[in-house]
Amino acid sequence: MINYVIEAAKASKIFKDHIYVSTESENTAKIATEAGAIVPQLRNEKYAFDPYGISDVLVEFIKQNPSLKNFKFIGILTPTSPLILDKDIVEAFDKFKSNKFDSLLSVSETDHNAYRSLRIENDLLKPLYQDEILMKSQELEATYRINGAITIIETKTFLENKDFFVYPVGTYVMPKERSIDIDNQYDFFLAELILKNNLI
Repeated sequence: MINYVIEAAKASKIFKDHIYVSTESENTAKIATEAGAIVPQLRNEKYAFDPYGISDVLVEFIKQNPSLKNFKFIGILTPTSPLILDKDIVEAFDKFKSNKFDSLLSVSETDHNAYRSLRIENDLLKPLYQDEILMKSQELEATYRINGAITIIETKTFLENKDFFVYPVGTYVMPKERSIDIDNQYDFFLAELILKNNLI
């Protein structure tokens, strides 16, 4: 999967020769290097598990590679989002640069409108939004989810906050068929089906 993301990054021409990969796996490091990315070192295995997230990984990665502080921007592409296209990267970066965002995250429209969300309390349904639950789907404002494919932030801003949710947070909307975040076997099969049938 990581090859797809590295190839998209290379094709975007935004990163030039500075495509870095953080991994604890020697095999993944070998694949990434052969694809043209830079793997300065293997990361500590603890960062592959909770409670650590991508921001923690990046903080540690920059500590180990302090020269990265000289770059103005950081762009994060996750290998679990292999259906991303180079045009997504280019358009997201152009949008980030042309607006006064402190960070930008890629999103996609939710399959089921979040205003229709429910929780269960003592086996009883409890709407999260009392008024909207009674409305027709076509009357509701669209809702979105972070798809995890693209994150862009200024290096200085990230180092000051150690987080990507630095407001105002801009958005780049991606279509659902390119927004699969592979987290299980079902996601993998769906992504494979989309790729095999050239649906992106």
